[in-house]
Amino acid sequence: MPYRIESIEVFVRETPPGRMDFVLGKQKPTGGPSPAVKPSTGKRRPRGILVCRMIISDAQGRIAWGASGDRPSFGWLDKRPKYDSAAKLDRLLRLVEAARRVYLSNPKFTTPFELWHRCLTEVQRLGREMDHEALSASYASALFERAMIDAVCRLHELPLFEMLRQEKLGLDPARVFPELKGIRFLKIMPRRPRTHFFIRHTIGLGDPILAADQPKEKRVNDGEPETLEEYIRQDGLRYFKVKVSGDAKADLDRLEHIWSAVVRTEQPIVTLDGNESAKDIDAFAKFVEQFENRIPGMFQHTAFIEQPLTRSVTHDPGTAKTIRRISEKKQLIIDEADGETNSFHHAFPIGYSGTSHKNCKGFFKSLVNFCLCHHLMDKTGRNAFQSGEDLSLMSLVPLHQDFAALGVLNISHCERNGHHYSYGQGHLTEREKILAGEHHPEIYTKRRGELFLNIRNGELFCDSLQCAGFGVRFEPEWAAMRPLGRWKPVW
Repeated sequence: MPYRIESIEVFVRETPPGRMDFVLGKQKPTGGPSPAVKPSTGKRRPRGILVCRMIISDAQGRIAWGASGDRPSFGWLDKRPKYDSAAKLDRLLRLVEAARRVYLSNPKFTTPFELWHRCLTEVQRLGREMDHEALSASYASALFERAMIDAVCRLHELPLFEMLRQEKLGLDPARVFPELKGIRFLKIMPRRPRTHFFIRHTIGLGDPILAADQPKEKRVNDGEPETLEEYIRQDGLRYFKVKVSGDAKADLDRLEHIWSAVVRTEQPIVTLDGNESAKDIDAFAKFVEQFENRIPGMFQHTAFIEQPLTRSVTHDPGTAKTIRRISEKKQLIIDEADGETNSFHHAFPIGYSGTSHKNCKGFFKSLVNFCLCHHLMDKTGRNAFQSGEDLSLMSLVPLHQDFAALGVLNISHCERNGHHYSYGQGHLTEREKILAGEHHPEIYTKRRGELFLNIRNGELFCDSLQCAGFGVRFEPEWAAMRPLGRWKPVW
């Protein structure tokens, strides 16, 4: 069916100050087992979420809106030191605007997949010309890809899962990897969408673990948990994601401290995230060996290690022998090194077992990787999988769309606690909070007058996201947001 893009707008939903600081994995901790972290002298994160509105029409003259959203996480997308924080944000926003123009210059399309593939190629070309990382180009394209999918699903009055089951999105994995010719997503997708997920709680380098790690003078005292053990007690957590810094001694001290809290939970599952903190493959291999010997219990309960090496070293074939040796003991996955559509295809023969799903890297890309994982397992007998990652997701649109995507990809647990660093859904309007509570009573709960994720026994239930569209049940309050061109970032 032919479609046409009528308009695309990008807004910024401004967010209140965070309740707690967050430190990514590459900064080195200092001090004892729950270290004080050296404060960053640069700007870390602007207080805003990009939200896209796309209007699409079809051949019958019907019109529908579609939405998408993401935090402008420039520091994760591009870690090169040659640009400072302000320049990285400005450059990313200019790339987003360039991607908007690409989609507007390709207004007519037959299937969402066909338009995504065409526009991604052009956005990647522009990204290279503008000296961007491939990951940044994927981010810019993905913002408009999801809004397009949401609008098309709405035109058909069908949920995302049903659109894929009825093959109405035009998904063609062989367009990306010819070896996937003959593989139909319909044949390998789950019989029904997954609608409940274990929440994998991220533990940043500056996060307090036990009550003793959070002195009274540093407590926020807003009624919400502040330490890991408090979160375990309130939310019944079983899944944990631990940031590591690349400083082996400090990391092992901290892992030992974290394990003292986590070991008390029922059948805990742990993952580690290096965030490209290791530059030396031999030093990383030694760290894994020390981890196994020093904290064997935690090592045995660790499912995988995410992106330990820089993205350039990750794709170095010269590391294959060591990576394969490590992978025999602990599976490794890529994340920041997953900038291109073929990144996981390239990393798998080196020895990596999986790649992260993040909507901000491209939903169609994740669908293609889902097919690729099945193909690689059939072909090689090795495990190949996708994990659910993304700390930065916040309600409404970004969070809901990623849960809807996880339901299609059948991923059972996901990193999902950006709310730890914010006070509930304080960034939403009062009307949006009311609608969220009415339409998604299983996702949200209210306490002390604010809306929070309703995590019970470590799980979140999301049945209400199986609605017409890409997980977005009602239209955001656009008038409460600021057009991107008129936004002055607050840090």
